[in-house]
Amino acid sequence: MILTKVITSLALFVLSISPSLAQAKDGGHVSLLVSETGLDLAKDFLIHKVISTTLPLQLPEIEKKVKIPLIGKVQMGLTNIKIYAVDVRSSRVETGGDGIVLSVSGATADVSMDWSYAYKASFFHIADHGVASVKVKGMDLRTTVSLVGENGSLKIASRHSDCKVKSIGIHINGGASWLYQGVVDAFEKKIITTVEETVSNKILEKMKKLDAKLQSLPKEGKIDDNVAVNLTFTGSPVLDDSSVEVGINGLFMANGDGGKKVSGSISPFLTPRVKRMVGISIEEEVFNSATLVYFIAKRMHVDIQETKNGSALSTSDWKLILPELYKQYPNVRMMLNMTVTSPPAVNITKNGIDAIIDLEISIDVQNSGAVLSVARISVVLDVGGTAEIAANNLAGSLRLKGFNATMTWSKLGDLQANYIQDVVSTILESLFLPYVNTRLMRGFPLPFTHGFKIKNTEIVYVENGVMVCSDVAFG
Repeated sequence: MILTKVITSLALFVLSISPSLAQAKDGGHVSLLVSETGLDLAKDFLIHKVISTTLPLQLPEIEKKVKIPLIGKVQMGLTNIKIYAVDVRSSRVETGGDGIVLSVSGATADVSMDWSYAYKASFFHIADHGVASVKVKGMDLRTTVSLVGENGSLKIASRHSDCKVKSIGIHINGGASWLYQGVVDAFEKKIITTVEETVSNKILEKMKKLDAKLQSLPKEGKIDDNVAVNLTFTGSPVLDDSSVEVGINGLFMANGDGGKKVSGSISPFLTPRVKRMVGISIEEEVFNSATLVYFIAKRMHVDIQETKNGSALSTSDWKLILPELYKQYPNVRMMLNMTVTSPPAVNITKNGIDAIIDLEISIDVQNSGAVLSVARISVVLDVGGTAEIAANNLAGSLRLKGFNATMTWSKLGDLQANYIQDVVSTILESLFLPYVNTRLMRGFPLPFTHGFKIKNTEIVYVENGVMVCSDVAFG
């Protein structure tokens, strides 16, 4: 039934956008809050989508013997019964202590069908057939679903559905006047009861299938060959009178760890009230778990052999910045090997994102076909971060706030401090940060279902976290 699919799809929409989200107070580090306007958007979209893609709908055949005055018992039947149009004039979504409630009121449906009758007497037999239409009026539906978290999954704890039809209007094409009254008397209450029972039972059937689907959702999501995200749910969804908030653990982990937490204590993190359709809150612990996992996977290393314009790095480019390098190795190719030596520490406040990065820079040259390491510099970077939205991805970039550099090893002799600072500043601003920012701008997908795009996005920094507030449109 149309309304059956609407309520099922609505529940799937709210939950399908949550596999990378969580509520911190229950052990999660990312949360998704769908506001009242977001729920309304989902409801309206799903009603339109379901109606446009599922009509016409076939209904069961109905047969009955009817006693007609002055004639006797007549065998009547209604076949090829189809709903070919539905008009939902009023609908709403409510959330609260009872769960997620979808109410549809005053809906109408247009039904087409074939009628037939047969009458047998001792000496003769008469029969006829034709077409008829039914207008279902005042159809009200209320369906309630309550969800709970269990063992890292969500399950439907209870479900209830109730459908009421106020009246129907039957129009018969062809046949005698007694036939019309006979059909009304025989089938009016039966059609109403059948619609009410079928809608309610179909919804409960769909909810059972949804329950199985929820419990089969994966508990980790692969990012790449080395890294995944812990997708275990962290408690039950939180419902108030105008929103739904759902969540998961949300921490990054090594691929195949099966939902084990990579680190950490859970810091208090409250979701501000959302003025947009959705709000996604991400704890700084998520960023720190990502840096830890990528560090352990030895992914925080880069070898640079070319400039930003694609030309090969050469000592001739550095003769003014590091003249001793050019003096000992004139006009030879050089390489910069940069390795992060400890997991970067991310700190988020109301003023933005900050991070400390420990970096080791090795300067190598290619001399007579051999690669020689000529200097090694230890650097502590103080960087600021900015979160950005690229399409439906959460991306970002880093900017250098300051650094402290120390030459740990050198074949170039004792270098003056200002030379070291100039060398490191050039490497960081011209090569390292552009390389890192190119990769950060690829971003990670935000949890929106296919066919939706975000707009009017606002990024808010709070203590220990970032919140992405956005409206959603069909696209």
